[in-house]
Amino acid sequence: MPIYSYLAKDTSGNSVKSQEFALSEQELKIRLTRKNLIIISIQQPRKRGGLAIFRPKIKTSELVLFCKQLGTMVKGGVPLLRALNSIAGELSNPTFKTTLEEVAYHVKSGESLSDGFSKFPRLFSPLFLSIIEAGERVGSLDTMLERLSNYLLARDRLNKKIISALTYPAFVIVFFFGALAVMTLFLVPKFKGIYSGFGAKLPMITQVVFSISDLVLKNFIPVALSSAAAGFLLYRFFNTSGGRKILDHFLISMPVFGSVIKNAALSKFARTTATLLSQGIPIATSLELLNKASGNVVMEEAINKVKSLIMDGESIPEAMKKAQIFPPLMIQMVSVGADSGSLPELLDKTADFYEDRVSDFVATLTTMIEPVLIVSLGVVIGIVIIALYMPIFKLSQAASSGIR
Repeated sequence: MPIYSYLAKDTSGNSVKSQEFALSEQELKIRLTRKNLIIISIQQPRKRGGLAIFRPKIKTSELVLFCKQLGTMVKGGVPLLRALNSIAGELSNPTFKTTLEEVAYHVKSGESLSDGFSKFPRLFSPLFLSIIEAGERVGSLDTMLERLSNYLLARDRLNKKIISALTYPAFVIVFFFGALAVMTLFLVPKFKGIYSGFGAKLPMITQVVFSISDLVLKNFIPVALSSAAAGFLLYRFFNTSGGRKILDHFLISMPVFGSVIKNAALSKFARTTATLLSQGIPIATSLELLNKASGNVVMEEAINKVKSLIMDGESIPEAMKKAQIFPPLMIQMVSVGADSGSLPELLDKTADFYEDRVSDFVATLTTMIEPVLIVSLGVVIGIVIIALYMPIFKLSQAASSGIR
């Protein structure tokens, strides 16, 4: 539904400038006329273009807070429409604010909350919508919102742990290559110009550094353009279904980092399944939703296989065993949970276990990689500095010998 900006005057002659959602400009005119407003102008703002990565989004932390606020208000007996408008009025994110106002409009028109959110598939995942719909269906919207906020918070916490572990090494690597580029493109050529006037034979290490600098300077533009083109093509390729499949299989089978990627995927699988099952969503439907939200082709293939086997009559543990990606510990926990009727609770505990494994790996990796990167940076820069100043030392020694 489009949003229109309008300028009007009320019965007292005061200007009224605002925005409203409407099916059409004519529908908005009728609505404003019923409010005894004299319409001056109505405009529909242009839609923003650009790449998807630059489009406004809703942060997970904002969704967590929204679910907590709405759940508390609904539990306290506040009508849903009033709660939505109240929360929208306090939001600072214009995208979330405008979206929530339109959701409130749909709710006011008689639609359900999940139907209102479904109008924005780019902002709200099928998983989010299904949990909202399940809560409405069983009449426990407040409980569902609390569960949803806890799920989103756990998922966001896991993502932040992985990002924080990669931030420092990425910074050091960028600084490393930046320092090398400055020395290679600017510092080394200056020293080469100075030494070329002496006509003396340079040490081998200095000649090697000068040769590398010459190679980079002569091929810098072609290499930079080729690298940019290759990066763009790879980005486009890995966004295709075939490229994404190749990338995900490679990532999950990496010698060291593959284990943390797999553990993160297992934690997400367990946490999401527990959240869906706890809301009364059947296992087959849960797996279908989980498949859309897994974000990993390897897990998607495993989930599809598990779902197919369950539909054919297999038990959940046996289906997971045949998928050949789920570890024995998870299968055992699922088996115990299925037999005891406490599958959501045990899946939550399993998710905690694999999240802890990711946290331990992240902490160990950070501890190990910091000194390695710093030492490597120091060694490379040290070699370049020695190569540049060694001829000066030799000339000083030769001058000292000549004086004596």
